[in-house]
Amino acid sequence: MAVLLDSASLEDAATAAELGFVSGITTNPTLMARETSQPLAHLDRLLAVFPRGPICFQPTSSAFSEILDEARAASALAPQRVVIKLPATLEAIRVATPLVGEGISCALTAVYSPAQALLAHETGCKWVIPYVDRAARQSVGGLVVVDALAAILERLQSGTRILAASLKSAPQVVDAILHGAHDVTAPLDVLLALPAHPLTESAVREFAAAKVKS
Repeated sequence: MAVLLDSASLEDAATAAELGFVSGITTNPTLMARETSQPLAHLDRLLAVFPRGPICFQPTSSAFSEILDEARAASALAPQRVVIKLPATLEAIRVATPLVGEGISCALTAVYSPAQALLAHETGCKWVIPYVDRAARQSVGGLVVVDALAAILERLQSGTRILAASLKSAPQVVDAILHGAHDVTAPLDVLLALPAHPLTESAVREFAAAKVKS
C-alpha cells in the first residue's frame, strides 16, 4: 500500500516529504504546465525536493520515437525512481514494451477497462491508473472501474498494481482502497484531510482543556 501526492508543485512536494506517510509523487502534463515550461528540468527539481520513492513523469511528445527519447531522458535522471506514465492507447502501449525491456518502470494512465489492464499486465507495467472521480462524473462509475480492474488483475495473478487517481476527498481515497486499489494518489489538500474527524478534534480540545486546568 502506498499513498502518493498528485502534484507537480515544488512547494506541495516539500510539504508532502515532511508528512511521513507520502511515499511518492504523480505528475501529468497538465500539472507540469501549471509549474513550468521545461518538464524534464522540473522533474529533476522534484526528485531533489522529494528525495525518496517513485515520481511519475508523463512524456508530452506524440511520435513513437520522440516519446521513447523523452521517456529515456526522464528515467536517466533517477533510474530507480522515475516511472514513465503513458496513456492507455495503442501507440503508447507500443512504447511501454521496449521501455520495460530496458528496465524502465512504466504505468498506463487514464485506464477505464479490464482490456486496458490486461495489456498493462502483458507489457509488464508497474501500475494501471484509473481516474476514479472523473469516471464517476461521466456516469461510468469510478468504483465500478476499480472493481473491474481488480478482478482481472487478480484473475491474472498479475504483479501490475492499481494506482487510483482523480480522488477528490478522503472518503474517495478509502472507497478506492476498499474496492481493490493497491495504491492511491491525491492532491495535497486531500492528503491533509485524511486524519480529519470531528470526534478526534473534539478529543484534542478536551485534552488541551485538561492540560490547562492541571
